[in-house]
Amino acid sequence: MYLSGLTHRDRLFDVATRWLADRLEPEDGRIVTEIFAFERAITAPVVRRFVADLCRTCHRGDLYMERISSKDEVREAIVAAAAHPSTRVAELIDWYRQLPEEFFPRTPVRMSLVTLRNGRLAAIVRRKRIRRIADKVSRRIAGQLSGEIDSVARALAASRPRHQGTNPPSTAAPPGTPAAVGGAAERLVADRIRSGRISLDPEQNRVDDVIGVKVIGTRGDLEVIEASLDSLDYTWAFHREVHAGAYEGIHYLVDLELPSNEEILRNMAGIDWSFAAGRGLQLEDLDGRFQAYIESCRRTFRVELILTSFEDLVESEFGVGIHEQRILEQRDLASDFGRIARNASSIIEYMLRLATSPTVKIDEIPIKIWGRYIRDTVAHEIAELGAGEPTEWLVPEEHLEDLMQL
Repeated sequence: MYLSGLTHRDRLFDVATRWLADRLEPEDGRIVTEIFAFERAITAPVVRRFVADLCRTCHRGDLYMERISSKDEVREAIVAAAAHPSTRVAELIDWYRQLPEEFFPRTPVRMSLVTLRNGRLAAIVRRKRIRRIADKVSRRIAGQLSGEIDSVARALAASRPRHQGTNPPSTAAPPGTPAAVGGAAERLVADRIRSGRISLDPEQNRVDDVIGVKVIGTRGDLEVIEASLDSLDYTWAFHREVHAGAYEGIHYLVDLELPSNEEILRNMAGIDWSFAAGRGLQLEDLDGRFQAYIESCRRTFRVELILTSFEDLVESEFGVGIHEQRILEQRDLASDFGRIARNASSIIEYMLRLATSPTVKIDEIPIKIWGRYIRDTVAHEIAELGAGEPTEWLVPEEHLEDLMQL
């Protein structure tokens, strides 16, 4: 789990890889809890500045950022902003008004809407949910380890006794390999992870869209905004990709540079850390620990930037490219993963739930990469952390602004 949207991503990756090998250290709970208690304080002001700078290349008036917690609020804001809709936009909005239950209502989100004074939607900022991070990590791990598992399965299948007259062992991928052989291969690979004979590559397990920024504008606006990326002295935009299909958009990965430690500390002077007590942290020395945290963090973090038109935004939220449907399709594919990927997902989810629970210290990691579990087992272990109904968000809700001017 290499989350490039964090400044302490290397430290978190070290903890995650040890957990996959069932190697728990006494301070792990405090480390992951502090990471997700401190990160937003460091990165959120830079993200707000980035969004404001991009929007102001085309809009000279005031900008407002409003926090929202439901996808319904996003869609209502889009509907309200459709002052002069095209035929397709009007059709999709009319369908939404007639059949709102078709559009995955009451989906929880952690987003911010950036609007102009006249209510026009200029940008959307979102942070990824815990389950979505765990799902994505499981796909990354499955991709890295599938070749290893196939190789071991071939070797096991080739070593099985064969009746006379059967064909010699094939070197092709083993889709017809007996289930027992496939299971044995997974157990052997899991044992290699546990013993340290397989190490996970951070680049192959990198998640770049923990923080996402979507800027909405006309074609002319987007050309101006895209050109401005080169003029911002604290950004480096790369990996440009034009998405074409159900909806269109220009995707970038953007590394944002932090301000000086002195500026970060000035911005955070007098912060109320009371929310951290609910996550099991001791408040007495939290200011000092925060200062040590920023002194040891990376100086950049990454966001995914999408430049899109209002029409394509509507298509992605109401049309054939609807986001929630894509999530369901990804999870359908994930259901085909073997136990290693499923267990990796559960271990990572448990770690992130620990970071947001009142529990800081645990005696063991309850899910093992080589074990066999059902979803109820994972849910029970998460509930045992003592947080009651588990939160879906790594960002502390207590400090989210309801409405602020950028």
